[in-house]
Amino acid sequence: MVVRCAVVFGLLGLFQATLGPLIPLLRDRENLDAATAGLIVTGFFGGSLVSTAVGGALSDRWARGPLYLTSAGLFLSGLVALALPVAWPFPLLAVTVAGLGFGGLVLIVNTVMAASGLTHVTMVNGVFGLGAAAGPALISITHGGYVFAVLAVGVLVALPLRMPVPAANASHERLTVSPVLILFCGMLFCYAGVETALGSWEATHLRAHGYAPDTAAALTSLFWLGLAAGRLLLPVVTRSWSTSRILVTALLACGGGLIVIAPAASAPVGFFLLGMFAGPVFPTTLAWIADTLPHPRRVNAVVLTVAMLGNATIPALIGYGLQTTSALALPLFVAVALASCLAIVVALRVRTQSVESRE
Repeated sequence: MVVRCAVVFGLLGLFQATLGPLIPLLRDRENLDAATAGLIVTGFFGGSLVSTAVGGALSDRWARGPLYLTSAGLFLSGLVALALPVAWPFPLLAVTVAGLGFGGLVLIVNTVMAASGLTHVTMVNGVFGLGAAAGPALISITHGGYVFAVLAVGVLVALPLRMPVPAANASHERLTVSPVLILFCGMLFCYAGVETALGSWEATHLRAHGYAPDTAAALTSLFWLGLAAGRLLLPVVTRSWSTSRILVTALLACGGGLIVIAPAASAPVGFFLLGMFAGPVFPTTLAWIADTLPHPRRVNAVVLTVAMLGNATIPALIGYGLQTTSALALPLFVAVALASCLAIVVALRVRTQSVESRE
């Protein structure tokens, strides 16, 4: 089941990474302005956020079967609809439906893998990064179309027949909003914003350094490749490390990566290093949550919903900052969010020290 979940996550990553390159294709095909074509990203993340929040509110009985089957059906339906040569706004509707399925699948797979241990959740998220690195290249080569039909077939074949969602202890109790939960939410809000901002503004930063537009666009895959490498190498390098040690080391190393992207000559290498250092943060945090808090599915639904808000908010704020200052100021803005992550990890370490001492 772990291998099939990893393959599904790779295909989910590939799909998410196709949305950016899909925008100019839709603009040319449908004669849309940039803001209108960009609504596909809003629709996708909006659908994902809704399904993640709803998935967390469902009872355990409904989450075990109906949520998984409904999410898979919605995602496949959205992919098939995107493969059809139909006019706008049908692609927007299709991508929103796919987002509804995407959010549910991400919630379920992450919850199951996090309960299985750091190695499993890290592996599936690493394969997600590999898929994300491949997505833009496939769209640029094929110009969309049948890519989504092939994706639908791949997801259908790879999906596990059933997903054994772990049962929560005393599931009839309400989820307690504790200081630790708030800190985890803040951590993933900031980190998710950092990850999305680096992936979104990498090409802009490289162009400001003087790289040609086509070259800068091609080099955007370096961050995602680094992200996948960091997640896949994590279990080998940090086998005996605590979760807090992994996070502190990774975040400090990201600070070094920001220094490397400042000069023009080393900027591409710096983005790869940033991806590699940032890669362990998300899966390690999920594993820490699973070891610390009860009701893993409900807690994951809360923190993943907050993370999606970070995906939408922090890149936009950084974009406004770059517009008012300079595209070369990207390292400074990202450093603020990374410093927030580091401060929250230290606070979490203090709060959960008694839990870790019993492990």
